Amino acid sequence: MTRHGADTTQALATHHDLPSWYEEFSSAVTYADHIILSGNIRDLYPSFTGQGNPFPDFEETLWDLLRSQGFRAFLHYDPVAGLMIHKTSSDAEADALKEMDIFQDKPDAQPDDIRDIHAAVADFDTFPIALMLDYASHFRTHDAVAYDDCMVAIDQKSRVRRQAGTGRPNPTIWVADHLADLPDWFVLQNASVREVQLELPNLEDRYFFGRHLAEDRGWIDADPTPDQERLLQQFAFECDGGPLRAMQCIGMVAKEEGFNLSHISDAVRVFRTGARRNPWASPVLRERMKRANEILGHRIKGQPHALERTLDILARSILGLSGAQSGSMHTRPRGALFLVGPTGVGKTELAKAITELLFGDEAACHRFDMSEFMEESSVARLIGAPPGHHDHEKGGQLINAANRRPFSVFLFDEVEKAHPRVLDLFLQILDEGRLADARGSTAYFSEALIIFTSNIGMVEGSRATNMGMNVLPSDTYAQLSMKITKAVEEHFRNDLKRPELLNRIGQNVVAFDFLKPTGMAAIFDAILERVQNTVEQEHGVKITLSDVAYSKLKQVCTQDYFYGGRGIANRIEAHFINPLARQFFLTGIETSLQIVDVHVTDDKTTLRIDGDTSYASADNAPFAPPQKSRFQVRKSRLRRPAELHVDQRRRTDSE
Repeated sequence: MTRHGADTTQALATHHDLPSWYEEFSSAVTYADHIILSGNIRDLYPSFTGQGNPFPDFEETLWDLLRSQGFRAFLHYDPVAGLMIHKTSSDAEADALKEMDIFQDKPDAQPDDIRDIHAAVADFDTFPIALMLDYASHFRTHDAVAYDDCMVAIDQKSRVRRQAGTGRPNPTIWVADHLADLPDWFVLQNASVREVQLELPNLEDRYFFGRHLAEDRGWIDADPTPDQERLLQQFAFECDGGPLRAMQCIGMVAKEEGFNLSHISDAVRVFRTGARRNPWASPVLRERMKRANEILGHRIKGQPHALERTLDILARSILGLSGAQSGSMHTRPRGALFLVGPTGVGKTELAKAITELLFGDEAACHRFDMSEFMEESSVARLIGAPPGHHDHEKGGQLINAANRRPFSVFLFDEVEKAHPRVLDLFLQILDEGRLADARGSTAYFSEALIIFTSNIGMVEGSRATNMGMNVLPSDTYAQLSMKITKAVEEHFRNDLKRPELLNRIGQNVVAFDFLKPTGMAAIFDAILERVQNTVEQEHGVKITLSDVAYSKLKQVCTQDYFYGGRGIANRIEAHFINPLARQFFLTGIETSLQIVDVHVTDDKTTLRIDGDTSYASADNAPFAPPQKSRFQVRKSRLRRPAELHVDQRRRTDSE
């Protein structure tokens, strides 16, 4: 970075507020014996002095703050390097410190010597000094008794000095991962201990650091253009929730990949996902979107309105325009859909079809059945168990899935069944595009598509009218969509008391219609064809149906609107697959079968097969002895049980 660039960044940095913990720390070192620092430790921070490096590191920042309060030396201890003199005001102070026994006798101090080091620093009265105990969360070794004795001795030493009133203390600065890593008895209700939480950088800090990086990389002019200013602000906005060290790493990614400021979003994506390739920008996906209606329509039958609405949302998501109207498009998920409507009409199937369309692999769909997350404690399954609980180190299912495959679809089935605390997680995902687990690990959802499914709005409280149904098959799609959308709004506002979640979903509610006769016929044909193909591929048997048999089977399987495609599949299983399987075992298997008629009597189905005087039924009676068949059993790829082969030979010999 040029001297002019450094001066510019420094001048700008002095015009915004410094982190609030600076003032809290500077005050605490004047009266507290112990200061515990946690939170955003070991980051880069805006210069306190306004001189030199505009963003010094952790230790340098602490020294600047200590020096401003009159301290002349700063000692540093960690379990690996031992005790060192980090900074002094002059060589004279360094020479005086080296005369202390803790340096002369123990140049490579061990954790057991922490007590002696603390005592020596606390009693040093030549000039003000401060001691930093780094990695304090790791001081507890396998010898817990020795650790507790050490902490008791340190606490006693501090209390004796306070009672003696020996003046301003030489503070000990504990750097811990979490406040809870130090003993509760030492931290709580201890007047000599001050806890200081270091916050993450705010938007201004990120902006000035982004400008510092841009000047260092030569990405911007000495006097940035309006477009460069916009890109700097975008960079700062995209890095929300992260430390300045992360922005520094993003700058290194940009340098390695040859990105400049105009492509900084790509550097952010590579840093967070670890993937250079962006599936959303794939030319193959763009070509597939031209046939998206055909691809989705092949799996989703009878929902033209829902498909049209879905394709609009997908097109916006692929182009990266979700949230463009609010300026948060680079942090929110790629898109969100709320699929709502009758049961069995294709909501879950559409989510899987969308995954296959976008990523070419249904395995990229992470499905969470919200009926399994009805209890408050189930939140831990998603974001991980709290520290100290079983399996805490394994993290949460949702966080792990996002980290493992950031380019994917997250499907939350029957979301209305989830506990309200689970719903609160969705607020952060939809609004900020990230979620932290109980271990502190952050997962990003900015490259994911979020899909919710629900049956909200199908029924209403009273059964006096329309048997309690809020929507009916006779409603037009406009009427059904209006009723369902209104019911969804009332549910989130009145029942869940979560209007803010509905606000995050926005206008992405996609209403599914009841299946009409044409749609039910298409689903019936698709499922029937799938069964026929499976039988032919697995057992070498080609099955055909006469017009009469096809018509009767179709009528019995598509007679109920309320159970949708799932109901059709269940009826095909009961009225076609079950009696067909019975037929195979009772009379043997032909290489081809033609079903000429279907009879349903008292909920029992009989398939009449061309050339066969016997029949098969779907009742639960035990297997009956097979009747003589007019056709010979031919070779097939089905592996029949050995006893059936023996029985077949006996029948052939007797004939």
